[in-house]
Amino acid sequence: MSPAVRLLEYGELPQWDQYVLDHPHGSIFHTSGMLRCQLATKDHYPFAYGAVTDDGRLCALLVASRVVTSSGLGLSLASRSVLYAEPLASPTEEGRRGLKLLLSEHDRQMQGRVLFAEVRPLFPAVEVDRVLTEQGYEHLGYLNYELDLEPDVDALFSRLGPKRRNNVRAAARRGVQVRECEGNVGTQQLYAMLTESYATSRLPMVDRSIFEAAQQEWGRDTYRVYVAYLGDRLVAAACFLTYKRRVICWFAGTVRVPGVSATSSVFWEAMRAYALEGYDLFDLAGGGWEGEGYGPGRFKAKFGGREVNYGRYRKVFSPWKFRVASAVYDQVRRFIAPKSTLLGRGERYQDIHQEPLS
Repeated sequence: MSPAVRLLEYGELPQWDQYVLDHPHGSIFHTSGMLRCQLATKDHYPFAYGAVTDDGRLCALLVASRVVTSSGLGLSLASRSVLYAEPLASPTEEGRRGLKLLLSEHDRQMQGRVLFAEVRPLFPAVEVDRVLTEQGYEHLGYLNYELDLEPDVDALFSRLGPKRRNNVRAAARRGVQVRECEGNVGTQQLYAMLTESYATSRLPMVDRSIFEAAQQEWGRDTYRVYVAYLGDRLVAAACFLTYKRRVICWFAGTVRVPGVSATSSVFWEAMRAYALEGYDLFDLAGGGWEGEGYGPGRFKAKFGGREVNYGRYRKVFSPWKFRVASAVYDQVRRFIAPKSTLLGRGERYQDIHQEPLS
């Protein structure tokens, strides 16, 4: 007889955060803190359930967020469900059964409400791969770059790719200065750079409410913003999340100044600071689809980290709607992207994180 498990929402599970902390693949994206940030974010609707055994033990959990890209396209055509980290399950029969029930319930609730669901693993998804594929999720190649940190900053700097070392040195000679920026000012400056970046790439952008929520939810040990200035001019900004000795570059944007790679300086300053504080891994958070040219991926590849391909898992709930939405999205994306406040001044921009609808 199969072990009995039942599903409960995360708010009914006081052991939720401890389970995430204890699980080897538990991440910041599974925590109740991140769920509160998602709840506070415009057009983000979290789905978070756990599977428990008869005696009340949590044996699996799944966290997703239904993201509405644009209300103007029709909700089912402009919504997707994103799992920013893989589901977690205990290595037991109860865990496997709980994982299946969680995926089935997620898909049942999302069917007809989103175009597709996408799982973005932070680790090799060996334990959940079979369950995902059995549920109809297709595994697609997706790259990332991870850099091991060490407290010897001279040795760490020497391990960066030669192009990035040259970028950092050249920016310093030009007078680029990087500093941590806390509170509302940090959020404002980060969002200003993201707005310019996404306006140029013509991609819809997450609402600033997620950064305001993160600022309120966490202290600098978990959420941090670094900014770069050239003289009195803001030229780059990035925010980082930490959990279990892992640093994740969450969002970043920059104004592209000829001869100055300010983002290289921002990333290096963050790497240096976190390495001195004892963190182990710097996660550059996304290098693009396997086999496709991707500017941010090429940028990240030159930091000297190792390339990993944990892939992504995608389930399209309506293939014909997916085709229609992809075609419509290409036509309307310039209208739903944020509006630049600097375009028209002869400047160029580069964005580090891009997540197209399709």
